[in-house]
Amino acid sequence: MTPSANFSQWIDQVPKWRGWLQLSPARAYMHDEEEYDHFHGNAAPDPSEGEGLCALLAKHAVDTTGPALEIGCGSGFLTFGLARHYPGPDLLITDPSATFLKLTQTHFSETDAFPARRHYAVLNADDVGRLPGGMFSLIAMRSTLHHILRYEEFIVECARSLRPAGALVMGAEPCESGYQLMGTVAKSIPAAFKAAGVDLKPAWAAKLDELTEAVKFYCLRDLEKFAAEDKHLFNPRELAELGRRVGLQLHFYPTAAFREFAPPFHRGFHGFGHFFLIYLEFCMGCEKEFVELVRVHLRELLSYVDDCYRSHPGPEITGVFVFTKGG
Repeated sequence: MTPSANFSQWIDQVPKWRGWLQLSPARAYMHDEEEYDHFHGNAAPDPSEGEGLCALLAKHAVDTTGPALEIGCGSGFLTFGLARHYPGPDLLITDPSATFLKLTQTHFSETDAFPARRHYAVLNADDVGRLPGGMFSLIAMRSTLHHILRYEEFIVECARSLRPAGALVMGAEPCESGYQLMGTVAKSIPAAFKAAGVDLKPAWAAKLDELTEAVKFYCLRDLEKFAAEDKHLFNPRELAELGRRVGLQLHFYPTAAFREFAPPFHRGFHGFGHFFLIYLEFCMGCEKEFVELVRVHLRELLSYVDDCYRSHPGPEITGVFVFTKGG
């Protein structure tokens, strides 16, 4: 039986809910799904995200003759390009949020002649153990792993669900060392402002506390994080060792994004200083006045970090993780 036939036979047996396959109970995102793209400055859909991911599959000789699974599609930022460029027969698009599935579906029309047939399912990533073994050529994720409580078990189950020569590919995941550096720099801002005679407004101080406490929370591994939406930071070397134990080889691209592997191959990361300021404004929601003062009064510190990495990618704040399974 072909991979497509196996997949079709399986999904025919999966329960349906509101027109979708149901592999998990539906669960809303902690924040307003409709505002997700606006808050993060995304312009979904972005075809280059999926195109770049598929270029990575070709680069690593991944067998794409079987179905693909996207976990945590969110608003469809990765989905549209993945559907356009994945050469396999089927694409299973999943998220625990029914609203996110609806948003992702709006990016497609009935006339889209893309290679893979699209299927939608409600799936919580913690339930990947319910998926068939050896089914998928690709398991794709963007900014999803850090939401998963028991991510080690998740990677083990993904390895089980992959076909030989398949791949688990993840992008935009936060790395421990880079976020620790951001937290340390944030801790230095009050002293830098004081030395420059700049008043630190209470609202600005609150944002800095929010950032530094969040980084510490993500780093700590002796806390119960079930109720938190964002939970973890990752060490690429630890992930490589975990993958090795379950037959996956990690290829890590620090500070990279999927779209950088698609033509015209533009580098998206412009240095730590740029990333830090963008993070303050768009991820933390800091006022532009505050961000500009940080730019001015921490220029020397931010430039020092950037100079350390002028000849190679870094520091490792985020990146692309490609786990390939032996054939």
